[in-house]
Amino acid sequence: MSGPLLYSNVPIASGNQIYLERSRIDQILEKAFDSRTIIVTAGAGYGKTHAVYSFLKKYEYLTVWMQLSGWDNEGSRFWENFTAAIRSISARSADRLAEMGFPETERQFERYLTIPQTLVIPSAKYVFVYDDFHLIQDKKVLRFMEHSIGMPFPNITSILISRNEPAITIAARGESIAARITEVDLKFTQEEMGEYFRIQNIRTSPQTAAAVYRDCEGWAFAIHLSGLFLKNALPRGGIAAGAGHGYVPQVMRSNIFKLIETEVMGPLTPSLRKFLVKLSLCDHLPRELPELIAKAESPENNLIDEMEKIGSFIHFDTYRNAYQIHHLFLEYLEKQQDTLAAEEKKTVYEKAAAWCVENNQKMDAISYYEKAENFSGIIALIFTLPLIVPTLMAKFILDMLDRNSQEFYEENQAIIIVRARILVSLGFFAEAAQELKSAIPLLEAALPTPLIHRLLLGCYITLGFIGLINSINTADYGFAGLFEKAATHAPLSGYVTRPPVSVLTISSYICRVGSSAKGGMEKYIETLTAIAPHAAVAMGGCMMGLDDLAKAELAFFRGDTAEAEKQAHIALLRAVEGMQYEIENQALFYLLRIYLGRGNYEEMRRILKEMEARLDQCYYLNRFIYHDVNMGWLCAQIGNTAQLAPWLKNDFEESDLNSMARGLEILVKAKSHFAEKRYPVALAALENWTDDAGAPVLGRVETKALESVCRYHLRDREGAFAALEQAYKLSEPNGFTMPFTELGKDMRTLAEAALKDKPPGLPVLWLEECRRNAAAYAKKLYIIAKLFDKGASENDGAKKTADVSAALSRREREVLSYLSQGLTREEIAAASNLSINTIKSNVRSIYNKLGAANRADAVRIAAELRILRETHNSTGTKGRRFPA
Repeated sequence: MSGPLLYSNVPIASGNQIYLERSRIDQILEKAFDSRTIIVTAGAGYGKTHAVYSFLKKYEYLTVWMQLSGWDNEGSRFWENFTAAIRSISARSADRLAEMGFPETERQFERYLTIPQTLVIPSAKYVFVYDDFHLIQDKKVLRFMEHSIGMPFPNITSILISRNEPAITIAARGESIAARITEVDLKFTQEEMGEYFRIQNIRTSPQTAAAVYRDCEGWAFAIHLSGLFLKNALPRGGIAAGAGHGYVPQVMRSNIFKLIETEVMGPLTPSLRKFLVKLSLCDHLPRELPELIAKAESPENNLIDEMEKIGSFIHFDTYRNAYQIHHLFLEYLEKQQDTLAAEEKKTVYEKAAAWCVENNQKMDAISYYEKAENFSGIIALIFTLPLIVPTLMAKFILDMLDRNSQEFYEENQAIIIVRARILVSLGFFAEAAQELKSAIPLLEAALPTPLIHRLLLGCYITLGFIGLINSINTADYGFAGLFEKAATHAPLSGYVTRPPVSVLTISSYICRVGSSAKGGMEKYIETLTAIAPHAAVAMGGCMMGLDDLAKAELAFFRGDTAEAEKQAHIALLRAVEGMQYEIENQALFYLLRIYLGRGNYEEMRRILKEMEARLDQCYYLNRFIYHDVNMGWLCAQIGNTAQLAPWLKNDFEESDLNSMARGLEILVKAKSHFAEKRYPVALAALENWTDDAGAPVLGRVETKALESVCRYHLRDREGAFAALEQAYKLSEPNGFTMPFTELGKDMRTLAEAALKDKPPGLPVLWLEECRRNAAAYAKKLYIIAKLFDKGASENDGAKKTADVSAALSRREREVLSYLSQGLTREEIAAASNLSINTIKSNVRSIYNKLGAANRADAVRIAAELRILRETHNSTGTKGRRFPA
């Protein structure tokens, strides 16, 4: 039997209105009633009110429904509304409340508390519903609501219905303080939409129903409008316009757009309307970008506050840290873009591009600059990129360049260098070299100016790198003089190259030598030693430490770990001096492998901390990918594949690294599959590398060695010996031993089998040495793996801290730090140079992510999880942590 559902004002609906029974929402609400406060947040048209109303109809709760309005921001008016609501369940309480007046002070609120204490019936269940709570902005009314909702009565449940997160904190009253129901919960499922249509006697084909749902995205308002349209189009007694052709999205949109125009846009100020149309020009709306556009549009008005009151059409997503516009509303706004002048559009694009540059979103910045026709901005931005850029970015930039006219090229001479660098990044070396060689005579004949010298510097340095890259196949090192020529133009250009442009992009193997012939490695390293000083002059420290790292790599692969360690430390020092972050990273990676082979756990932990510290360096553009790959190698080596980055576990996903740098990535994927005993998958991962004659010989040795043990585990003894023989023949001229040693017990077992079978292509002495080295390595690897397992288990207690801390953005951690120091939101806004609305949004997001009810609760939870200590000491960089 239904209990009394009472209102202080504005009843929801008449008794004969048809409601859809949504059992799914009822179950969510029923579970939410374990909490004393239920917050229902969703935009207009999501059915918040009807969902709560239809649920409460089924229960014998003493329910008070208070429909709030903007007038309730005045204390006395709010009190009249509130006491009228109370009168519906207790006239005596209402009289006493009216006599007392609105409680503005703490003492008055204490008096207010005595009234429900004497009148609340312990055996009854009370529900107070505050509808349209988002309309309340007055601080005194909000403070009263905070106190009132926090009253210590277990049989009173408060329900706040709001278009956005209520601007109050809910005082802690024990467990189950507040439950939240959001737009995600309230969205109609396709089945619920179908049931609603059946109630409305609307028959549709499955195709029509799917099309409607796809357009409406579960939005109740749009579903209702679509239903009305279909009902009007429905032939008497049949399916809408015959088997699904009656639903015309364009017609439905037209009706929705008319409603948006009259009901949503109509009441808005002209400046807010124009502001919303300007927002539709942007592909992504991070928090700060609308604020920049709003200030330019109307400095005297707070357009962000006005925008947030619109409701579900546009809302702030705390997890994406960006505003989201409903796709139908966005489509409407896009149709209004013609109302903007060309100069207005250009201003928005310029602001968006500037924000993207500042926040290292360079592809988006290039796109916005192109829309603004700011080609000098594009060129300046591309010159901040490294010499070799990721493949996807290179394709994006080349497409942009090809879209523009010959006039664009003629007006921007620097495009010569930009285009050549992009072609090199995509592997079009011959085309890039041809264009540069054609440009050099023209530039050298021109009147020498700093720009001409800078262009010649770019031409020679790019041609030099093309020669260096191609030398893996040609073994021709005549390009060394190009670096010297580049260095002569550098001081005359008046331009100093800095990171990230000056940061050398290196491949998976430093010694990019394709031939296994004896002496080839030494000749390559001699060339690096010759060109490195000139490259450092020409490109602001570029290549510093590269030749030392190549010496370390060669010594390591030969098993001379003492020499490898010495050269790696030299490379590290020189790379730090030249700000060569990729060289630093690779030097640390080889040191990690050296200490693993020695069984030195403490040194490994130290190196891991150093590697993680590099994640703070914003000019090290590929740092997270390289960190994942290096840590993936270690995880696979010690058998802890659960710690691999998710993208490395995917058989089909690749990073956006340039193809030259993917060798180690492929090897790591194969090693991880091998560690998980997925031998066929490991072999599949190796296929594209082992048979590539253009791959560095070091990579081919490692992958062939791994292939041999994979085949042995698959009981392909003949195939295993054949692959091992190939690896041996590639390694023997230069004395490479480490690729076999690092395979530990698996190589020991294979070597023992080969010694037993005596295949003709594998020398006995070499097999015996291989077995000894691998066996010794296996013992140390076993101990190291156990130590890492122990370290990981000790870190399990901190897992929640890491998860929650990672969920908080850098800005949220800063705001949390200020909260812990007792600063008000206004003081935090002033200290951070941000708007009060931005700070409020951050605070709400912090509460949600921590599961906190208020400031004190948030600070307590953060202190317990040790997030505050991390916040005070950290720079906020999010890198993958490795248990050490």
